[in-house]
Amino acid sequence: MLGFVQNWLAPRLLRSGCNPIGVDFGSDCLRLAQVQWTGPSGSGEHKLIAAASADVPPHLRVDPHARLNYFVETTRDLLAQGDFKGRAAILGLPAAWMYIQHLRMPKLDEESLRKALPFEARGKLPIDPSQALLRHLIAGDVYQDQEPKTEVILMAAKRELVNQYLAAAARAKLDVIGMNVEPKAILDCFNFVHRRKGDAEATQCFIDIGCGATRAMITRGSQILFARTIPIGGDHFNRAVSQAMKVTADDARLLRIKLCHQQPAMDERRDKQEVRAEAPAPALAPTPVAAAAAPADNESTDNSFALLSAGMAASSRRQEMGIAESPAASATATAVMEAPASAAAPAAASAESLQAKAIEQACLEPLGKLVEELDLCRRYYEATFPSKPVERLVFVGGEARQRGLCQHIARGLGLAAQVGDPMVRMGRVSEIGVESGIDRRQPQPTWAVAIGLSMGPAGSSQQESKS
Repeated sequence: MLGFVQNWLAPRLLRSGCNPIGVDFGSDCLRLAQVQWTGPSGSGEHKLIAAASADVPPHLRVDPHARLNYFVETTRDLLAQGDFKGRAAILGLPAAWMYIQHLRMPKLDEESLRKALPFEARGKLPIDPSQALLRHLIAGDVYQDQEPKTEVILMAAKRELVNQYLAAAARAKLDVIGMNVEPKAILDCFNFVHRRKGDAEATQCFIDIGCGATRAMITRGSQILFARTIPIGGDHFNRAVSQAMKVTADDARLLRIKLCHQQPAMDERRDKQEVRAEAPAPALAPTPVAAAAAPADNESTDNSFALLSAGMAASSRRQEMGIAESPAASATATAVMEAPASAAAPAAASAESLQAKAIEQACLEPLGKLVEELDLCRRYYEATFPSKPVERLVFVGGEARQRGLCQHIARGLGLAAQVGDPMVRMGRVSEIGVESGIDRRQPQPTWAVAIGLSMGPAGSSQQESKS
C-alpha cells in the first residue's frame, strides 16, 4: 500500500526535468497542475507547464461513490485538455477525508513512537486507528506537569477511502507515485515562494478556507507546528446569505462570487478615502505616502502577496510619516472601513455597495465563530510554543478570494495578513490560458495545493510515519 508521501521520488523526477502532476480533489473543484524546474540548481525557477480544473457539481458532494466516478471521468478529460507531460501523479488526500489530532507523547525513539500512536489515538479520533492510514509530524518538545513530552500532530484517514481513491486514480489512467496531505503540500509550495532570510525565522499561520471547512496551519520555516480543521467554510457563508436575502443557496453563492470580483475596486475607493482623511498638513511632502502605498517591484515580488487590511496599511503609513493617531482620526478611519454607506462619496450609496454590505452583514455570524475558533488555535499554539508567537496570516483556498472576509479575520486576530499566491515566483512566460482556471493577473490562492503537490517535498526534516 502506498503511504501518504514518498520523498525519495522527488530527486528522480527533478533530474528528469518533469515534475509529477499535482492532483487536488477538493469538495467543490478538481484541479490538476504540473510544474517544471528550469535552470541550474539554486538559480532557476519553476514554470507552470500544464493546468486544468473543473467544478464538482453540488449534488455529487455528499455521495462518495458518485464523486469518485466523477473524478475518473473528469480527470481523463482534463488530462487530454491540459497537455500534461506523462501520467505520473502525486495525489492530495482530500481534506474532507482527513482527521487531525494533537497528542502529547512521552519522549520515544521514532520506531517506538510510530508503534505507540495507534494505541494513543484510540478514542481521540472519530475513526478506528487500526482501520486507518496514519501519518504524524513532530511539532517539538514541550513540558507537561514538569515532564518532557513530544508534541505530535497525527493525521489519519480511513484506509477504505484511500484504497478507493487510488483505484479511481488508476481507472483515470494516472500513474500514482505518491500521496500527500494538504498541509504539507501548501508548505512545500510556499517554502519556494518564501526564500528571503527572514522568512526562515517567521512564524505564520496559513488559513485555508475551503468549501466545507477551514484548515489552520502554523509553520516556522519548513516545520509544521500546529494544524487543525474547523468545520466552517464557504457553504456556511452561502447558507447565511441565502437565509438573510431570501434566495437559493446557488444564488447566494453567485452573489458572493460577484462580490469577490467587485471588492478590489470598492477597496481602492476606501483606501483613497482613508488617505484623504489622514492627509497631513501641506508642509509635509506626500512622497512617503506614495512610497508606502506602492512598494518597489522587487519588494512586491519578495513579499509575494497583496496586503489585506486597509486599516493596517493606513496605520503603517501614519507611522512612517510620524503622524500620531488621534481618537478622532481613528474613529474616522473606522467609519470609512466599516460603514462606507455613510460616507460622503456618491458611489457608497449605489445599489452595488448596498448589496455588498448586505452580504457582508449576513456572513457576520459564521465569520465571528470562525474568528473565535482561529483565536483558540492561536492561543493553544502560543501556550505550547510561547517563544514563537504568530506574526502573520496567509490566506489560501477558494474563500481567500473574498477580500472582505479575509480583512475581517485579520482585524479580529489583530495580525498582518496576506493572500498567498503560489504563482508569484513562477516564470511569466506560459501558454496556460484562463480556460484552465488560472488568471495570472490575479493572485491564485486556490491553486496552492495542486502546485505544491507537483513541486514535491521541499527539504522537510520532520519525522513522518507511513503506516
